Amino acid sequence: MKTYTSTLKKEMIKFDSCEERIDFLKNKYEGKTAIIILPGPSVNDYDHDELRKIFKSREDLVIMPNKGTYDISLETSDFHLMNPWNIDRNNPIKYTNPENTITFWNVTASMQEEHLQMISNNDHPCDIWVPVLTDPWVKKEECIHNTCNFEQFWMLGNEYKTIWGTPILYSTTIPLALHLGCKDLIIMGWDTHLFNKHKDKKVHFNQSSDQIVHSQLEEEEIKIIESSHKLYDWFKNNNINVRLLTDISPIDDRFERIKSIKDI
Repeated sequence: MKTYTSTLKKEMIKFDSCEERIDFLKNKYEGKTAIIILPGPSVNDYDHDELRKIFKSREDLVIMPNKGTYDISLETSDFHLMNPWNIDRNNPIKYTNPENTITFWNVTASMQEEHLQMISNNDHPCDIWVPVLTDPWVKKEECIHNTCNFEQFWMLGNEYKTIWGTPILYSTTIPLALHLGCKDLIIMGWDTHLFNKHKDKKVHFNQSSDQIVHSQLEEEEIKIIESSHKLYDWFKNNNINVRLLTDISPIDDRFERIKSIKDI
């Protein structure tokens, strides 16, 4: 898939606007399986070298790491999903192999100018960015994990914007995977912060045991877990197959769990 994505990117960047690039990508990966990598601690239950071997050998997979999980998939990544909230102003993000990967940023609409400046000040590329509507600290009742209005996932292709949802999975990754034409999704590391069953109670995959950080967003995490029940129904009604590669997640247990990376 890397050759395909690299070729696609060369064509895509001929378009100047993000809207044109989004239009160009519509259904370009139809029939492929999206591998979405979130930063939950369970991603460390699998050998990362072995994961990359599988990703590299499979032309039917679209690899979509979120934020720091690019460190897991590296050059096998097709799309890298980012947001400015994860930028450390003192330690700019530096990733290589941009020719193999399309980088996709969401930008909070209420802070658009500031966030675009933050992106431009970093060495990490930005191929496409979209505004995310609603401010999660001001209008949290409008966030998609609260409204469960999952029809808003289609806004990316129709209006070139998305609705804030936590995690980035809701606001950006699912909308992009669907826009690309993927109807089979495998999600790794969707463990949640406070309520996962990790033995060391880690929050993220790249934390050591003495760097445990407890989320201040307990109410939000409860809403995410609750919303997953309606999300499962929405996927089923839209003929979208979603499986989880994790055994510590509190997300709706109707989602099929994959036990081994060999079952991808």
